[in-house]
Amino acid sequence: MHQIGVQKIKDFKLDLIAQLFNKDTLVREAAAWALNQINQEEYEINSRRLGEDVKRKLDEVIYHREHQTHQMVYDKVMFFKSIDVFEGIPGLALSNLGDISEEVKLNSAESLVIDGKVNNNFYIIYSGKVEFFEKGKVGGEYEKGQFIGEMVASPSFVNTHVLIAKEETILLAFNKDQFYELLSDNVKLADRVLEYI
Repeated sequence: MHQIGVQKIKDFKLDLIAQLFNKDTLVREAAAWALNQINQEEYEINSRRLGEDVKRKLDEVIYHREHQTHQMVYDKVMFFKSIDVFEGIPGLALSNLGDISEEVKLNSAESLVIDGKVNNNFYIIYSGKVEFFEKGKVGGEYEKGQFIGEMVASPSFVNTHVLIAKEETILLAFNKDQFYELLSDNVKLADRVLEYI
């Protein structure tokens, strides 16, 4: 479907409209994006039939692509395929990973506390760069494609593990419980993550 949008193949317009109603987010977003590439008016008319909430979410991922926070699941999957930690992992597992990820946008110099007591996420840098601080001291720097795993927080300190954006940065956040559940269903993915960490 993505290729249909890239090539703007009008013959598949009705198929794309039908896929707007697919419950799978990856398929729905790809169909919406492709239809919008072929005919914006058709996208607008047909996406209204989905209801305000669904249309708003689709609009967020297909418009203003360069400077947006919300990424299509397709874009996330392609990003995952490009980084070492997910090398050789089947596309289906990566699409499941894309489904459970949420974007977190940090402006330059903005911080994010990642102590286990206040944060239940893992992160991958989608774009940008962050510095990791532990108890006020620089503990490292993370760039695009790097995985930020579990940081063990000292029980006597609050806000001891912090990420500070060195530039505008988008992180993909994975709820730890959902991430572990996904790993438990996919041995190859679990092995790859353990090997990387």
